[in-house]
Amino acid sequence: MTSSNVFPLKSRGAALVSKHGPTCRRVAQSLGAAGLQVRTTPFPSELPIQDLSDVAALLVDLDVSPADPPAVLINEARQAYPSTIILAVAGINARSRLIDALCETDVNHVVPKRGALTLPRGGMPVLGSLEGPDEHDLFAAVRRLIEGPGSVGVSPYLLAGAPIHEVLVHTTEDKDEALNQIVAFAESMDLGGEKLRRVELATEELLMNALYDAPRDEGGAARNAHLDRRLSVALGAEETVAMRYGCDGQTIAISVSDPFGSLSKRAVTERLRKVTDGVPRPQPGVAGAGLGLVMTYSVANQLIFSVSPGRLTEVTAVLHVAGTNRAAQERGTAVHFYIV
Repeated sequence: MTSSNVFPLKSRGAALVSKHGPTCRRVAQSLGAAGLQVRTTPFPSELPIQDLSDVAALLVDLDVSPADPPAVLINEARQAYPSTIILAVAGINARSRLIDALCETDVNHVVPKRGALTLPRGGMPVLGSLEGPDEHDLFAAVRRLIEGPGSVGVSPYLLAGAPIHEVLVHTTEDKDEALNQIVAFAESMDLGGEKLRRVELATEELLMNALYDAPRDEGGAARNAHLDRRLSVALGAEETVAMRYGCDGQTIAISVSDPFGSLSKRAVTERLRKVTDGVPRPQPGVAGAGLGLVMTYSVANQLIFSVSPGRLTEVTAVLHVAGTNRAAQERGTAVHFYIV
């Protein structure tokens, strides 16, 4: 009788570079649920892994060498798998190193380890105090990579059956009504204080970006980006911004899509670079400062971009609302960028 634990000599799966036990376990669990067998090696120099014939994803734990720039580890791993999608994971100095990985390499997916922002005395976490990356985040990301990214709204980030709500926005006044609606939704679940503030801030920034930063004229130039954000704007009849949101009791997810498809990865990374210099306070009415995504990043646990150039941009913010607000914030923020 063949044991169910014995894998074929060659199997489709994912390669993981890590020597952190909790990370190895969580990755195996999440990617196994998505249908991939995970094989692990402690260093990029030991890639490729011979019993994987079809590698759908390569995960690089930047904590295998915290002193090295992320680009060094990513590039070494890339030599073994030149065309494989890479996901970077980190817990040590996670916010800075993951943003570096997103900005300086061809990595489109970065995921913090849980506890990465829970700093002990001295200000730097140690591997022994860190958990691995969030299993649901990894599962949702890898499933989209396997099945095709698509523009899918909030459903992949919520438990099956969670009701999804939609609001269409054409004007600044519609934006205000949509914001009031999601705030009322959050309040109906007894969310208050910082949790309510996070939901409201993420929603408003995503809507503002869709109304002011995204619209383009026929020549492709930004149409509203120069305007004071306190001025009302109206989109054309065919230029509908759609906000979708839902909650499964643990997570609230909000997506805003626009029909312009004008957001590039470069624009995202230029904005996120500002995070490592400290999150600035937004100034009322400031046009084109690029702070909307920075503020959304600062309150979200996942920030997902799905872009079809010239046709569609969808940005989804996922916020954990179970447990304490501090625990949610200490999870950090994963970022995923898909071309659809």
